[in-house]
Amino acid sequence: MVYRGRPSTGCKKCRERKIKCDERPGGCARCNEKGHSCPGYDRSLDAFFHDETANVEAKAKKAKAKAIAARDSCGTRHSQAALMQIKAQEVPRKYLMGSLVDQGITFFLSNYATGIDQPAIHSDAYHKHLSTDGFHPLVAISMTALGLAGVANFYMDSGLKQEATRYYLSAIKMANTAISSSRELKADTTLIAVNLLGMFEATFNEDSLAGWSNHVDGAASLVKIRGMDQFSTPAGQRMYLHTIGLLTMNCMEVLKFLDFKDPRNAFFFLHIKTIDLRAQILSQETLNLVNIIQCALDLDKIAISIFHDTGSDWDYKNVPCGAQKGVYGDFYRIYSTHASAQTWLWTMYNRIYFHDIIRNSILTGFATIPPTLVGSFYHDQLSESTRLLTELQSDIMASIPQFLHDVPMDVPSTADNGNALRLSEPSTANRECSPQDCSNTPNTSATNHSPALPGLRCSRKSLHQNFRGDSTSVFEKLVGNGSNKDRIPIVRISGGHSMVWALYVAGSMPTASRMSQDFVYTCLNRIGHEFGINQAKILANALEIKMQLDNSQATAFEICPQYLPSGGGPYVSRLNVRNA
Repeated sequence: MVYRGRPSTGCKKCRERKIKCDERPGGCARCNEKGHSCPGYDRSLDAFFHDETANVEAKAKKAKAKAIAARDSCGTRHSQAALMQIKAQEVPRKYLMGSLVDQGITFFLSNYATGIDQPAIHSDAYHKHLSTDGFHPLVAISMTALGLAGVANFYMDSGLKQEATRYYLSAIKMANTAISSSRELKADTTLIAVNLLGMFEATFNEDSLAGWSNHVDGAASLVKIRGMDQFSTPAGQRMYLHTIGLLTMNCMEVLKFLDFKDPRNAFFFLHIKTIDLRAQILSQETLNLVNIIQCALDLDKIAISIFHDTGSDWDYKNVPCGAQKGVYGDFYRIYSTHASAQTWLWTMYNRIYFHDIIRNSILTGFATIPPTLVGSFYHDQLSESTRLLTELQSDIMASIPQFLHDVPMDVPSTADNGNALRLSEPSTANRECSPQDCSNTPNTSATNHSPALPGLRCSRKSLHQNFRGDSTSVFEKLVGNGSNKDRIPIVRISGGHSMVWALYVAGSMPTASRMSQDFVYTCLNRIGHEFGINQAKILANALEIKMQLDNSQATAFEICPQYLPSGGGPYVSRLNVRNA
């Protein structure tokens, strides 16, 4: 009970009206005057005290609720603070990140170059471009764009993809400016930059071959403009070989043959003759089946002789195995260097071209009425070409696991030695074995020697890493001695990307089985996703279209097969796959 002070003793009506009550017994005079019924007078004891029980209970409940809320809030803050502390301990330590330019150039030099061909250190040319790490600004920005594209593909970073595109567009503008300048047009830096932009398209573009093809054509035009003076330096010779190597791949589907009177074409005479033969057949300039067969056989003999007496650097070894992930059939190949592996693949897929032409020519001759090809020679050659096509396809697929790190770079002691002569000999492998699932985790015995990119502490793979030897020794004659006027990266021939074309041809050849096509399709997608070469995704899409066309019997029989799907030319997009 709460004391309320001295109370009034008047009636309730008088207290409400705040007038003095006479407190007359039986009713006060004030109420009587107004005609009210006097309510009477309260007990004096009740007036002294007031019951506050309900108010106290309400206040107590309210205070208790506030205390509980405060306690819960404090506990939540402590829990959040503890959780943040735990998460902070789990977060990797912050490292000093390099700029985008530094990251792009570092990745480029680690994955796309074997070294740097540069002027003498004491020369003025060496210190000419200090702000861009000694590289010409056009070369530096092209290297940055390509390097960032590779990093973006490896780590699937959309932000880096935008930055790579931004640097690429800047490089395009600078290249156009250089081409417009009579002084820069013939410079080594302009040609190497255009080649790097083509490699950017092969690395970054997963929708079309058009960008890559346009850059290759542009580089070929620069080679023609540069003239014979480009052969006066090792850098000029090296970039010529690189450009012509890309041009031969780009021209494989063109319908016009090249001019053999140009002496520069002798550097790639076999590949150029292959292109010329195919172009003449496709343009229907040569229809004599006997001449076609003989020409293809002559070129095949040249291909077989390429690796005779070339030394141990160009040898390979066949390694027999059982069912193994990432391996098609019961053997795989181990090469000593990345360059030798690529050259073998290049030669083998050219031989596939030859024997496809021979096989189809003989079948065409047999189908005419009366037959234009008669005699046991053509029957035997048809059997031999069919056997060689199966063997060459299997040998190409046996070479892929080393690129994909599915097998070790070293050969087990029980492996059979192989050399250049094996190219023309029958293989003992079982060609009908089921392909293994390439998408599984690669064999852990394959070693990754890639240096870590500053700021990016994740492991990654490159197509050139799983080889014992260094490809640099194969091209050491093309490395300068300090006489260059500019600092130029020594780009890996074809950037390691030409092997995807050999793999694609092995899957798209007319005699390919569905199992072999599935293996090739899986490997092409792996190259795109695991190694960041989006051109492989385009070829995988092209192979999918071709498989659909073959299944629907929409592929016409031709003496010279078209390996890329008809109708799309050399440019295949994912839209074609959906509409096929």
